[in-house]
Amino acid sequence: MQADLDAVMPGVFQIHTVNATGYDVGLPDLFAISNLPGLQDDSTNNVWSNWGVTYRDVYILDEHNELYSVYNLTTYGLATQANYQALYDLFLAAAP
Repeated sequence: MQADLDAVMPGVFQIHTVNATGYDVGLPDLFAISNLPGLQDDSTNNVWSNWGVTYRDVYILDEHNELYSVYNLTTYGLATQANYQALYDLFLAAAP
């Protein structure tokens, strides 16, 4: 999806992964299958808890870094074209 978004609005979107605290043992596997930048959550920042993250949530922030939308990839898998398009459209709608 990053490449598709870059094709229409280069440099506007930055998709990152955030790995939950305590799951850092899987980071090498994550980075082996993804070209997205990844961040490791920790007990100091506690992003997953502070944001109320559910596994496989996509948080879309607007141009002011404020929450625009949350889309869960477990519920709406991207293998379904309609779901892919819905998430893609959310990104575009949040763009400046």
